[in-house]
Amino acid sequence: MKKYLLTIALTLGVICITGCSKDSKVSQIIAESMGEATFYEEDKRVTFTLRSFPYDMEYKKYTLPYLSCELYQEKSDDNDTYTPYVIAKVNISEMDDEALLGFDEDLFVYGKISNDKNQLNKDLSKICKIDHDGYRYYVFSKASSTSDGYKYDFTESSFSLTFFILQGEEYRALQFDYQGYTSSTVKDLNEIDNDIRHEIKQKQLEAAKPKI
Repeated sequence: MKKYLLTIALTLGVICITGCSKDSKVSQIIAESMGEATFYEEDKRVTFTLRSFPYDMEYKKYTLPYLSCELYQEKSDDNDTYTPYVIAKVNISEMDDEALLGFDEDLFVYGKISNDKNQLNKDLSKICKIDHDGYRYYVFSKASSTSDGYKYDFTESSFSLTFFILQGEEYRALQFDYQGYTSSTVKDLNEIDNDIRHEIKQKQLEAAKPKI
């Protein structure tokens, strides 16, 4: 029988309960009662609220370690405005090309940011996904590099990212929610790998081109 989650050894602080799929097939759900996440169940999904990283997401028989979700900012050279980027890093090394194709079809990802100084509370656009050395980076920002940035930096911001993963008709979807907060410091986009940063900028430039 397919499992909802990666099977882990039962230790103190782990809760085991059972849930039924819409076809009444019973699947075991294992989740930590303390530490990395809490969860709740609905008829068509199980939602996990993540507290820390890494955390193992699951897609069918595959495990995808969710390694980080961070807020970056980029300061413009000409007019001192700021652009936010929310970037999630997932280990996809266990999956072959066919599995990744199916995963892409069954995955929905959403990003959001709030910042009082910039009077900002909005959904972010998914700029791209980047595969690099066995990892996948999901990048969220404003849709175009040519649109206006924001006057103030992104310290004291809250941000969130949701992975919603379909598991097939017989099983409930899995949703992984993370909400982060920055206080006095925000990473600069220049701190990320050069290849990844270059591809992010290329995707933004492509999005800015007029549609023919």
